[in-house]
Amino acid sequence: MGTEASGSAIADWLEKLGPGAGTDTLLRFAGSSSNSVEVTHAHPSGLAQFMAGRRTRLSMLLRDQEVFAPGLRTARGLRAKIRELADERGIDVGYLAAGLVSWRATVDGRSEQLSAPVMLVRVSLAARDRDDFEIQLLGRAEVNPVLVRYFKEHHGTAIDVEKLYAAAYMIARFDPRQAMDELRRQLADVPGVVVEHRLLVSTFADVADPADPATLDTAHPVVSALLKDWEQHDGVGTPEPVAEPDVDVKTTDERDPADELLVLDADASQQAVLDLVEAGESFVVSAPPGTGQTQTAINAAAVLAGQGKRVLVVAERRQTANELVHRLASLGLDSLALRIAPEVDAEALRRQLTKSILRNERAEESRLAKAHQTLKRHRHALRDHVSSLHNVRERWGCSPYQAMQELARLTSLTPAPSTSVRLKRSVLDQIVARDETRIKLRRAAEVGAFEQSVTRSPWYGARLRNAKEAEDAYELAQRLAEDLPRLLERMQRVAEHSQIKPGDSFAQWGEQLDLLVAVRESLDKFEPDVFDRAVDDLIAATASSSWRREHGVEMGSVTRSRLRRVAKEYIRPGVHIADLHTSLQHVQQQRAAWKSYATSQRHPAVPTGLLELNRHYRDAQDRLEQLGRVLGDAVRSIGSADGTGTPDLTRAPIRDVVAHVQRLAEDHDALQSLPERTLLVEQLTEAGLKDLMADLLEREVPADQVGHELELAWWQSVLEAMISGDDYLAMSDGYQLRQLEAEYRLVDNMHIASGAARLNWKLAQRWKAALLDHRAGSRELKGMLRDGEPSVAALADLGAPLVNSLVPLWIGSPLMIPSVVPAETKFDAVILLDADALSLRSAVGAISRSEQVIAFGDGKLGAPTTFSVSVDPTASLRAPRTPVSTFAALCRVLPVRGLDTVYRGVDDGLTDVLGECYGSQLHRLPSATNLTDPGQGLHVEYVQDGTGLPDAGAESVESTVAEVQRVVDLVFAHIRRRPGKSLAVVAGNQRHATRIAEAIQVQLPNYPWAEEFFHRDDERFQVSTIQRSRTVVRDAVIFALGYGRTPHGKAVHEFGGLSGPRGDELFVTAMTRARESLTIVTAVRADDLDPERVTGGAARLMQVVAGAEAPRPGSDAPLEDPLVADLRNRLVARGASVEQRYRGELDLAIWNPRGDADEPVPPLAVVSDGTQEYAQLSVRYRSRQRPQLLEKAGWRYVPLWTIDVFSDPARIAEALAEYLNLPAAQEDDVTEPAGRPSGRRASKPQLVAEPVIPKAAGEDDPRSWGETAEDRDSWLQEQRPPHWG
Repeated sequence: MGTEASGSAIADWLEKLGPGAGTDTLLRFAGSSSNSVEVTHAHPSGLAQFMAGRRTRLSMLLRDQEVFAPGLRTARGLRAKIRELADERGIDVGYLAAGLVSWRATVDGRSEQLSAPVMLVRVSLAARDRDDFEIQLLGRAEVNPVLVRYFKEHHGTAIDVEKLYAAAYMIARFDPRQAMDELRRQLADVPGVVVEHRLLVSTFADVADPADPATLDTAHPVVSALLKDWEQHDGVGTPEPVAEPDVDVKTTDERDPADELLVLDADASQQAVLDLVEAGESFVVSAPPGTGQTQTAINAAAVLAGQGKRVLVVAERRQTANELVHRLASLGLDSLALRIAPEVDAEALRRQLTKSILRNERAEESRLAKAHQTLKRHRHALRDHVSSLHNVRERWGCSPYQAMQELARLTSLTPAPSTSVRLKRSVLDQIVARDETRIKLRRAAEVGAFEQSVTRSPWYGARLRNAKEAEDAYELAQRLAEDLPRLLERMQRVAEHSQIKPGDSFAQWGEQLDLLVAVRESLDKFEPDVFDRAVDDLIAATASSSWRREHGVEMGSVTRSRLRRVAKEYIRPGVHIADLHTSLQHVQQQRAAWKSYATSQRHPAVPTGLLELNRHYRDAQDRLEQLGRVLGDAVRSIGSADGTGTPDLTRAPIRDVVAHVQRLAEDHDALQSLPERTLLVEQLTEAGLKDLMADLLEREVPADQVGHELELAWWQSVLEAMISGDDYLAMSDGYQLRQLEAEYRLVDNMHIASGAARLNWKLAQRWKAALLDHRAGSRELKGMLRDGEPSVAALADLGAPLVNSLVPLWIGSPLMIPSVVPAETKFDAVILLDADALSLRSAVGAISRSEQVIAFGDGKLGAPTTFSVSVDPTASLRAPRTPVSTFAALCRVLPVRGLDTVYRGVDDGLTDVLGECYGSQLHRLPSATNLTDPGQGLHVEYVQDGTGLPDAGAESVESTVAEVQRVVDLVFAHIRRRPGKSLAVVAGNQRHATRIAEAIQVQLPNYPWAEEFFHRDDERFQVSTIQRSRTVVRDAVIFALGYGRTPHGKAVHEFGGLSGPRGDELFVTAMTRARESLTIVTAVRADDLDPERVTGGAARLMQVVAGAEAPRPGSDAPLEDPLVADLRNRLVARGASVEQRYRGELDLAIWNPRGDADEPVPPLAVVSDGTQEYAQLSVRYRSRQRPQLLEKAGWRYVPLWTIDVFSDPARIAEALAEYLNLPAAQEDDVTEPAGRPSGRRASKPQLVAEPVIPKAAGEDDPRSWGETAEDRDSWLQEQRPPHWG
């Protein structure tokens, strides 16, 4: 249809959207005893009291019983209609009609009788008791605006309203008679007009059509899209694809606090909505009950107001509008809201504007620079801690958290690995993939590398790499084992013959043999007596002169000659010695060596066979050296208990060598595995595992455990390497993190709490600028407040900058807005609340006059309903058409966002069932009472004797007497036990609701103390049907099913509307009316029914009933986190009840099942920082919002820092057990794991010292944040983190 449409097309479209307000009682009022109470001829004294504005009993007005009885019935109907339209439509319809004008007119070609009230005065109608009402006039009378418009448009007659007012108030009180006379004079020229003096209490409303085609902007993007969708798809079928908004969304961790304006908290889904609001996008918000519609709407309105925009908030239900205004008032922002309501008259508007001006004049800037810096710094630290914990180091392919997990898993094994060996980083790099290394290590263990018995083998440490080398070595040892004893024997004989001491080592044997050979050569040249004395003088005498000079010997020629002759005398006869000097030197050396071995003073003697002996020695020497090379460092153990002996076999004690060689020859079995073991040990040593293997050998670790030891050494070393290279991990422990989080919560709370003051400051700045830029408007505003009659229309004419800085939020019902707000007044944005119950015909006018459209609603609560102002059910002239839902229509043409966190749920299981209706998209933090005291939030009352007979032609048994009585008992029990909590009863059918209401009225005289409860002003007690309960939200709700069993105990399968096509909608409505507790009263159990025959909402209701009566199953799935699993085991051993992965939210839910009932301790909600779910959460949610929400839900929140529980799990468990008053641990309850990294703090953790939600601490000083004393951050003065002394 494009961007513009013809008037006829628009009118046709609007007609198809459904009816407006039904019969127009301001123009077509047909007074009767069924729709009005006539007091024209009431008793004079009662009437005088009533017209004077005082409370007057109906029985004082209608003293004739024949008149009073039908008047009482009508009054009940009028009060119900007044409440209905006030609650559901936001309009006030209870009025006294003073005067009645009748005439005939031609409408659509036919003559029609019209009748209209002349003047209207608001009345209150309150039940005095069961059989009487009190009526009172409220405010001044108003002339019927519809009557004035009609005569102006159709007869050209302008009724002088001021003259009518003057006539009506000619005396001190309201007297309409003179006004009627005045009206007769003014309409005297209009034929057929009859003006009567009548006083009727009835229902009237000036409900201008909010979808007036003349005022709709068909070029508006949203209106145009709606028209196009209707033209192409008739509002049904598959709509055209909707373009998603291109908005850069930041997480809360990325936002600058100075740019973030929140007056209330916002979760992630709510923040996503606010981002689109701030970007100026039009969209729809799916807001299931309890997910924060009002909270998000207030934040959205604050964001828009902070941008200087004017916002129209459309709330058809008065409770929704009141809740919005009350929440604003609790923030000190009620002066921002202009309420468009019947009770807001000129004086109320004057007070409102005055309050807004004072707000702007008194606003002061919040100095938050230091706080915002602290917020960013702490947020950064908490975020980077978790990031560092989970950051995978590419070098080793793991994160610190994974390392701690693996170490916890390893140390929980039985037996647990316990090596203290640390691997170098170069080694860690080489064996990142440890499978092959682990296999080698295990094989090495299997072949005895880590057995002490293997080390006692003489072959231990031998360098043999294959079987051939092993056999060659063994053959070598065998030959030596045979030869060495014989050689030893021969050497001993030689020593005895030569009278020398046998050598201690094989090398000394060689030295002795060499000496014997040399002596024999000398004896072949010299006489034996040459060895009797030192021959130093003979050596000098036979030396050259240069030798003597070199050695400093001075000897005369005579002496030399004499000594030469002596030397020659020692030479054997016939022997010629060419170099006598050198030979004598050899003799001298041999004499000295012999002297060191000799056991007697005789001349050296050399046995025969010396050359052969020397040859055998050299052969044995070669083989012994070869064996030494094979044995390697193992040779050091020969002759040395500590392995520090000589590395040379030839220099080891000869007897030890002989014995060792003998053992080598005898230990052939050890050679079977030696080559493989040698190869594995060498490879593992090259890999840097020498120290680890030494540790394994020392402890003789079996083959099936060496892999765990390797893992422990690797993970331990990697963890310490990662911690030492990461500032956030190296400098953090559990205490520091708890302290950091506490400070973050404090400053983030303060940041959110400052939102209202920051918004006020922004508006004040704009107000001051507007006063300078719009002086004329400022003067008009001043005059209006001082001397004039303020009105919404006059206010709208003052100019946007001025008005938007005073009252940026305009709140009203869509039925009131057109009659109060001028059609030409535009808005920057419109927020539609409860759009699911708002007809598109009622909302399209507000949409048309606003640039940005934000609609909140819930598609599961059904469609809007029609209504009529008249209490007379026969007043409507046509069958009503089902209105089109604003929410459903806008979902077809605008992007949709959803709120997914439930804050108002009464039971976890109920939330799960409701989540199925929403595609399992709802999320709710668990309640502590659901765990420790099931039934407190959701309770099922089974009525055993709830039986009866079906009505004629009916399939179901409706409203059993027993169930009605049980509901009445529960109502009065609630009033007695919880009088401060509001209550409502929702019945499954109209008959049940009527009987319950009547039964309560009958029983009320028996409970006089309950009378006050039924007359409370806020959230009064109400009995409603399930179909009409959408506007009912109370602290406690009793849902009475209203269907029973036959006298034979047979349950029928028909449950009225719950079994119908709208059953799911009615189920969701009924189950979401309670804030705190829901009681389901039923005479039918799920076991009584055939599941195949129960459908829709009835099936879901039976699912809830069955779930509430059945015990809640725990989670038996093993925890993935070994650290948390270890903590769980420790606490279970102490007698605690522990639920793991509770509701998918808490890693551990812990409570003491044997705690003190008189002083109960809240259960612990333990959340670990190690899970991926935790890492993906924003710092705000995981460190502040979730802890606070959990504490509000009855938990004591405990953050479980991985670094803390890893370093000392015993102390963590002890702190939790101490809080829960668990019995002391037995010494053998838990074995302490080994292998914790060193260097961590050892102070006792204060896990549960104070609740997470801050407590008041008046002595705190704002200068603690570095601000000056006049910063006036009052919130910060009242709050403090628990570690500040």
